[in-house]
Amino acid sequence: MDVFEVINTTRAMRRLKPDPVPDDLVWKVLDGAIRAPSGGNRQPWNFIVVRDEGTKKKIAEWYL
Repeated sequence: MDVFEVINTTRAMRRLKPDPVPDDLVWKVLDGAIRAPSGGNRQPWNFIVVRDEGTKKKIAEWYL
């Protein structure tokens, strides 16, 4: 599968499974994210992985 096929076949997710995301998958996604290009090649990336449901709800309230 090439990148254009991925872009053209990706769908929006309205409901997500409640299953926790395995640590190895989280690290794989973060590894890909930190390698993404940035403006001026500055890589100003900061990531925080939140697993606690109470914390997730508080963050969601801030943005809704």
